[in-house]
Amino acid sequence: MSDLTKENKETIQRAELHRKIWAIADDVRGAVDGWDFKQYILGILFYRFISENIT
Repeated sequence: MSDLTKENKETIQRAELHRKIWAIADDVRGAVDGWDFKQYILGILFYRFISENIT
């Protein structure tokens, strides 16, 4: 049961992250080049992944 709960939490976090990224993309649309935005977001996600796996 705890595994199912963990999967649900991960799914909820993933959906929340997706909504936040799209909200940011909508805010900066036209002001920032798409490639620059993608590099910025991928850098943040990579940093988060590394920091979570180190701890």
